Amino acid sequence: MPAESSSGSEDRDRHLHVRLSDDHSSIYDLVTEYLQAAGKAPDWYWRTAGRLEGTDSENLEELLSSAFEAGAFIAHEHPEDLEFLWVTEEECEKERKREEHGASREAAKKERSSLSHYA
Repeated sequence: MPAESSSGSEDRDRHLHVRLSDDHSSIYDLVTEYLQAAGKAPDWYWRTAGRLEGTDSENLEELLSSAFEAGAFIAHEHPEDLEFLWVTEEECEKERKREEHGASREAAKKERSSLSHYA
C-alpha cells in the first residue's frame, strides 16, 4: 500500500462547520420558518428545547429530528444564507480562540452552540 501524502490525510481529518453567511441572520428565525412550513409548532419546539433535560429521550429525538430537517430545509430554501467550511482540528481551535477573544465573543459562542460542528 503506497504511503499517504500529508495533504491526503489532512483532508480526511477535516470536519464540517456550517455557519450563517450574514452576521445579521438568525438561525432561530430560519428554524422557525422551517417549523411553520412543516406544520410543526414553533412555540412547542422552542419551549421544549429550552427546558430539555438529558432524561427526556422522546422529546430529544423529536428535537434532533426537527433540527436535522430544518438544516436540510435551510440548505435547500436559503443556500445563500449558509457557509460550509471544512476545517482541521487545529484550524477549528484557532478560530474558536480568535472568536472568543475577539469583540464578538458572546456572539461566537452562541453561533457555535447553535449551528456548528455538523459532521
